[in-house]
Amino acid sequence: MDLTLIIKDNCNACKRVARALKELSKKRKEVLLSVINIRDMNDPKTQIVPSLYVNQKLYSYGDINEARLINYLNKEIKKGACKDIALKGN
Repeated sequence: MDLTLIIKDNCNACKRVARALKELSKKRKEVLLSVINIRDMNDPKTQIVPSLYVNQKLYSYGDINEARLINYLNKEIKKGACKDIALKGN
């Protein structure tokens, strides 16, 4: 699963979500996390941060509910969302 988090400087919600996703990424070998600052994007799709994309599809804005996200990821995995990825090592 490719998780992309769009953040900006001086955003407390961004820091909370990034911290939670980094912990999740450590625990789940199928989760590949990218954190991108909106100022580094040429043509951002949104101005709302934090924005979380799962496999290039918008999943949520703002703080996340980790249990709900894990449930969503598990459903996506069952549907085959990770069938063609290489798993990262722990």
